[in-house]
Amino acid sequence: MVDTNGLRRILFAASITLLFGFAIDAVAADGKIVITFANWAAAEGTTKPSIDQVIADFEKAHPDIQIKSEAISFSEIARQLALRLKAGNPPDVAQLAGNDTFVIASTGKLEPLGGYVDADLKGPAGFWYNKQVMAKAGLDPDKPPRTIDELMSAMATIKKSQPDVIPLALDTTNRPFSLQSNWPWIATFGATPLAASKGRADSPEMKRYLTWMRDLAKNGYIDPGRKIGEFRPLAAQDKVAFIWDQVLLQGVIQSVNKMSDADFYRHWGVTTQPVGPSGKPYSFEGGHQLVIFADSAQKKAAWTFIQYLATSPEAVKIYTLGPGSSLPPLSAAPKQELAAKLDTPIYRSFTVSVIPTLTTPPFGPAFATASSAIMAGVQQAVTGSEPIDQIANSIQQQLDRQ
Repeated sequence: MVDTNGLRRILFAASITLLFGFAIDAVAADGKIVITFANWAAAEGTTKPSIDQVIADFEKAHPDIQIKSEAISFSEIARQLALRLKAGNPPDVAQLAGNDTFVIASTGKLEPLGGYVDADLKGPAGFWYNKQVMAKAGLDPDKPPRTIDELMSAMATIKKSQPDVIPLALDTTNRPFSLQSNWPWIATFGATPLAASKGRADSPEMKRYLTWMRDLAKNGYIDPGRKIGEFRPLAAQDKVAFIWDQVLLQGVIQSVNKMSDADFYRHWGVTTQPVGPSGKPYSFEGGHQLVIFADSAQKKAAWTFIQYLATSPEAVKIYTLGPGSSLPPLSAAPKQELAAKLDTPIYRSFTVSVIPTLTTPPFGPAFATASSAIMAGVQQAVTGSEPIDQIANSIQQQLDRQ
């Protein structure tokens, strides 16, 4: 048996949540154990060199294990894994994110270890603000908006001074991640649109949120057609004023514009979400998970690989703190070895201010299904002219039928 208490202490964030089962390791013909690793890191130019290096280093440290990396795009990996599960041919280890993990877990092919999210193991989203754009608009770059009203005022000023800049980068596309990303904004308006959270989509609070979303679109403050990943390169070009995103944004921006750390901290800041009628800021846990499939015949070796990804100082430096600029596993290396790298304005803001505001949506199979109805309603609010009451009632009717 594995020491679950020890395992809980291993991880902090990218975030890496671990799921596993039990079986006897299989040995390949040449004596090596072969682990298949389905991941999107190898499919993306920014992260491929780093993950390839980490895998090579792991194989040197563990000559009896060979990693077969299977590159699958971020947008496709959950669907591909679901198909492979049905066919009885899953990989040994896979990279997942957000609600996709819960959907795959609902198949019964994954065993949770210590729960999906521990109190200290979270990869939150923060409210990023471009200091240069704010200063150019005549706003104080050291005083980001703290309320929805202040945000609306700041966006109006930015839109007037820099019409080619997107005031707020917010993912409103129709997919589970978008509902996960929007959940804190829904929450700060006091709404809880799912029955699992003891709420309704036709509540006055949800209607206020939908009205706000329509105001954002009507004023040209958001671009409803873009996924969050499509906003990041624009942020690197100073075409975004505020962006609701995870800690990895820093790594993406710097990989695009080659900005130094010092320049980045002068250029960008991150803080908690501007608060709405609830009077409280919220965030969502948008971490990435590593999972082991129950049908794997190489679980011991797969677990060895996951431990290396999560705790090896080399893996943390090359990959976790590298292109992704993610919050690392706390026990991956002696504290003094990581202290300097973590002592930055961005990491401090996330660990001190943002993480305490995390709220967890009612994840599970129903969440993915409900996301389609809710986000379709959000898209109606931002692109259409139907009355908000009608949109909210329609969302609730669809949820009632599920």
